[in-house]
Amino acid sequence: GMEFAPETLRQMINQVTFAAAVDESRPILTGVAARFEPAKLTLAATDGFRLSVRTATLEDGSVQPLNVIIPARALAELARVAGDQSEPISVHIARNRNQVLFHLQSVDLVSQLIDGNFPDYNTIIPKSSNTRLTLDTRAFLAAAKRAALFARDGANIVRIKVEPGAAAGELGQVSVSAVSTEYGDNVSQLDAAVEGPSTEIAFNAKYLQDALGVIETQQVSLDLGTPSSPGVFKPVGGGEFTHIVMPMHITR
Repeated sequence: GMEFAPETLRQMINQVTFAAAVDESRPILTGVAARFEPAKLTLAATDGFRLSVRTATLEDGSVQPLNVIIPARALAELARVAGDQSEPISVHIARNRNQVLFHLQSVDLVSQLIDGNFPDYNTIIPKSSNTRLTLDTRAFLAAAKRAALFARDGANIVRIKVEPGAAAGELGQVSVSAVSTEYGDNVSQLDAAVEGPSTEIAFNAKYLQDALGVIETQQVSLDLGTPSSPGVFKPVGGGEFTHIVMPMHITR
């Protein structure tokens, strides 16, 4: 089997499982694609509206390359019980029984694997962007939470407007806003380092909060292309984690 530090595995799981589908109509998407490679594990999940991909390097480099799909529910359960582990968690894939086994100090978890082919998610990760903003993760999350309260009766839309700084080296501005028919507008203005032209995009309020909620670094970067191409969230200086959110289409 392969061995993982419990804290690393728990963080990886928490950064991907929430993006898996809960709706059983496409069973494959209720799973997390796990790619084991020599000295590397990649977990990916998508519900068709967002995608989370997290990679970690492993101490143990003797792994045979292997792709399996593990139910997100099983991984969430593993993360829950991994909290008080001090010893490494070992993972065994039993191909003949189509099962995965997680061996912990006091408990073993067994789960069926999901059959089928996971979509090739690399094709939907944008290769380039027009505008990149870098800002404080907590401030962005707080603004997203406030906007979400207002977005409830407005199709759950949060708009993000980006303005670069007036001169080179000056901070730009990001406005995070939502409109409520009952309570009016809510707008938060945030300072951000902005590379590229001004732009705007709209996201589902929950997806925006979910994305920012699992980024544990002090700063987050958001790469934007056109208003209809996905936004790419990444922790600044915090491991190989990419989260993609499809935008919402807004009529003016």
